[in-house]
Amino acid sequence: MSDYYETLNVQREATPEQIKKAFRELALKYHPDRNPDNPSAEEQFKKINEAYSVLGDADKKARYDLGGYSAYETAGAGNMYGGYNPYGQGRSAGDGYDAEDGGFSWTFYGPFAFGGTGKRPEPREPTRKEAFEWLLRSLLTVVAGVLLFRVSMIFGIFGLIICVTAIGKGFMNTLRAIKLLYNLKK
Repeated sequence: MSDYYETLNVQREATPEQIKKAFRELALKYHPDRNPDNPSAEEQFKKINEAYSVLGDADKKARYDLGGYSAYETAGAGNMYGGYNPYGQGRSAGDGYDAEDGGFSWTFYGPFAFGGTGKRPEPREPTRKEAFEWLLRSLLTVVAGVLLFRVSMIFGIFGLIICVTAIGKGFMNTLRAIKLLYNLKK
């Protein structure tokens, strides 16, 4: 990727008017209608348009000045910062896997980060302690739902719905935890 300022022959401190003027001059010079049998002129015209699409937009220009920006890199290939890697050396923004720390790391976007590899970490086998914690938590949810059922009429139908939902979820999670404990014995 070439420098967009060099492509348009302007200084980094150029004003938007100077960038626009340089773009128009180069676009006229390399336009495919003016150079019908010159494929290199057409390629240069594409580069000029790409450079102006970034430098002509104030937000894109600011991002480019901070660390680079390419329309092709932000379209889904590479990381979402266009060459700038806020997570440090050796990591890709949003890939979800932190190779330096040797494990999975969550980004700002959680498991749904942009530009990721699509790989999920291998699920690990839960321990007996975790299974017992899940069983206890789900039983407490059922008990809380039953106890709150008595006062749920204060909140009308919404209180009833909340209690029934808590009892149902607690019961289903209890069954799952028991099944998990049974399978861990094997």
